[in-house]
Amino acid sequence: MQRTQVIRFAAFVAVLAVLLGYVVYHRAASPIARPKPLRATQAATGSVTSLENYFVNHRTQRDQMMTREVATIENLLKQPGLSQKSKNVAAVALIRDQTELRQETTIEGLLSARGFPLSLVTVAGGRADVVVGAARLTQAEVAKIADTVTSVTHLPPENVVILPKN
Repeated sequence: MQRTQVIRFAAFVAVLAVLLGYVVYHRAASPIARPKPLRATQAATGSVTSLENYFVNHRTQRDQMMTREVATIENLLKQPGLSQKSKNVAAVALIRDQTELRQETTIEGLLSARGFPLSLVTVAGGRADVVVGAARLTQAEVAKIADTVTSVTHLPPENVVILPKN
C-alpha cells in the first residue's frame, strides 16, 4: 500500500471507530438498554448513576487519548526528515491502535446487545480486559462475555480478564 492509502485507510478506520463508539455510548445510555428501571428521581432529573458515570468517563478518556495519539502519529508521518522505516513503524502502530479500538467498540456493542449495556473493553498487547456493570457475574454470564470477546479478538480465553463493577 502506498503511504497515502495507509493514511486514508487509517482515517477511515478512525472515523468508523468514533461513529461506532458514539452509537454504542448512546445505546448504553438509552432507557431501553438499562439493566434495571430508572428510579423516579433519575427519570425526573435525567441524572446518571455513579456507575454509569464511570463507564462514560472511561470512554471519554479513551476517545481523547486516541485522538491525541492519532494526531501525534499523523504529525510524525508528515515530518520530511523522518526515514521511511520510521514512518512505516508509525503507520503500523496507528493501524494496530485503530484495530484495537475497533475491537473494543465492537465488543462493547455486542455485549450491550447480549444484556450487558454497561461494559468497558480494553484490548492491548495480546490481552483483553472487560469491566461489566454488575455486582457479580454467574459462570454462564462470564462464558457469554468471554465468547463475545474471543470471537472478535481471536484471543485465547486465558488472555481475557472479566471483572464485575458495581
